[in-house]
Amino acid sequence: MKNGILNELISTMRERIPQDMNLANTLADILCMGKEAVYRRLRGEVSFTIDEVALLSQKLGISIDQVVGSHVSNKVTFDLNLLHATSALESYYEIVNRYLQIFDYVKTDNTTEVYTASNSLPFTLYSSYENLSKFRLCRWMYQNGDIKTPHSLEEMYVDDRIVNVHKKLSESIRQCPKTFFIWDTNIFYSFVKEIKYFASLNLISKDDVMHLKEELLQLLGVVEHLSIKGEFSENKKVSFYLSNISFEATYSYIEKHDYQVSLLRVYSINSMDSQSSYICQMQRNWIQSLKRHSILVSESGEAQRIAFLQKQLEVINTL
Repeated sequence: MKNGILNELISTMRERIPQDMNLANTLADILCMGKEAVYRRLRGEVSFTIDEVALLSQKLGISIDQVVGSHVSNKVTFDLNLLHATSALESYYEIVNRYLQIFDYVKTDNTTEVYTASNSLPFTLYSSYENLSKFRLCRWMYQNGDIKTPHSLEEMYVDDRIVNVHKKLSESIRQCPKTFFIWDTNIFYSFVKEIKYFASLNLISKDDVMHLKEELLQLLGVVEHLSIKGEFSENKKVSFYLSNISFEATYSYIEKHDYQVSLLRVYSINSMDSQSSYICQMQRNWIQSLKRHSILVSESGEAQRIAFLQKQLEVINTL
């Protein structure tokens, strides 16, 4: 391994472990090898194998693209997060848990900022709602095709592990110091449209539709409260913008002083992501551009906020 890449890898690994932990001890535990073997790798006397680097990347949340990319121009790798778990539900859990790990990693840093430009309801806002999160999982199961879809959300059993990761994800986003949402003005419409479609296929019951409607109304009330207050809780700011232009996907960008990641939503529940500084800067600039073409409706823009909320209420009431 070239010295430049090795030094970059070592530096990145040091950033990913608590300051009071010894890097060599940590690597010895992860790689299941003696400390002397670890030190030989850290000194560059022996190269890390591809398998070792892959394991370190997984355990420490290191982007190999970020490490190698600073030494190779014009090449950027995106992680599609396509998992090969033993079951579709296990894959689903691992995907959601990975998002939780990202938010848990950044939420306690006072420099953290989270940006999401979305044309569909962000799952982080409704993951704690029983029926809304069940419907999202049901929809994914149907599209995935590997599992028989239930005919009622009430009959649908969701493992406690998945329920817990849903709730923790919702809690984590609310603990980030600054969160910015840029929304399409019809953001509830696509969700309501999908509910109607699944009901027409008899994949969810009339009672399910009513429960989903109730939770969407609760969520709309939460959005109204947050947009007026401008914070999740003390010192946890949240801002809502309504875009005046349409955008074709959901874009997210998360940063703190020593970390940044860009995410693009794909395959319904998944995102491909990159920690490339070049891609992150492009993503940040794109979201900032969308923000400039949007109206701030949290703690200001009262007339626009009222009109937006009324429009979403009318959409929900068509259920």
